[in-house]
Amino acid sequence: MDRWRPYMRWLSEHEKVLKAAAIVIILIVAVVFFARFGEESDNSIDLEETQNRQAQAENADGMEQTTEGNAADAAFGPVYVDIGGCVRKPGVYQVVEGTRLFEVIKEAGGLTAEADVSQINQAETVTDGQKVVIPAIGEENTSGGSSPGGTSGTADTGNSGAVTADGKVNINKADSTQLQELPGVGPATAEKILDYRQAYGAFKTPEDIKNVSGIGDKTYEKMKDKICV
Repeated sequence: MDRWRPYMRWLSEHEKVLKAAAIVIILIVAVVFFARFGEESDNSIDLEETQNRQAQAENADGMEQTTEGNAADAAFGPVYVDIGGCVRKPGVYQVVEGTRLFEVIKEAGGLTAEADVSQINQAETVTDGQKVVIPAIGEENTSGGSSPGGTSGTADTGNSGAVTADGKVNINKADSTQLQELPGVGPATAEKILDYRQAYGAFKTPEDIKNVSGIGDKTYEKMKDKICV
């Protein structure tokens, strides 16, 4: 016990100094701790703000892309083209803006054997409400389709030369719609007539139409006075 008395006496004499030093050390530790904690808090706030700004920017980009997509859809809306003449399936076809004439022809089943492609520009872009009549060889192209040079003709309401002045239907030139005006000829039979012309060429005589499947003597008797070649 005597051994520790000098130390106890020294501590007693310097008690106030030691207490003051301890307080100073505690204050220093507190200042350092809170300074570091505050810095981390500031960094967390900055990180959160950065993430919020990035999210807002991404949302803005998404809205812009959606708007651009809607504008693009509106620019490429439906286009309706009425095609007739020397195509296998005349009719009105819905395509998109920018479609070329050769694509509409493909939709219509392709050209028949009588089609005169020298009078049309298959690379032209079709327009909404356009009427296109593919002319037969020897006929003049008066349809809304363009000539090879790109000059559009005037609109025609039918296949030129398919109906004669006395009202007879030329079975070598008539399209599906005109063929269906004949007695006993519906859409299926009209398609068979077009298929026959595609496979064997033009009819030599009106009676040759009986070579088409589905057209017999009785049907021919009903139509013979209404057709020609």
